[in-house]
Amino acid sequence: MSDKDNDLSTSEYKFTFCPKGSAVSSERHFSATNPRIAREMFDFACNKDGIQADEVDLLVWNRWADRWEDISTEDAEES
Repeated sequence: MSDKDNDLSTSEYKFTFCPKGSAVSSERHFSATNPRIAREMFDFACNKDGIQADEVDLLVWNRWADRWEDISTEDAEES
């Protein structure tokens, strides 16, 4: 196993989105080991609740800087 496989530390991910047909944005938070897993959890929760999400923004909590930071869609899919 590589060191990357052994790193099981989690981060908090925040998804901000607008449900299809709504002008009001919503948030969902997930703790995961990487953005790809957080996205899978978000997709599962939306499917379970019958929500079609538009305009999804993904942020990760940087606990050292005490702020939310953007994650690009490409980074979320590659991890």
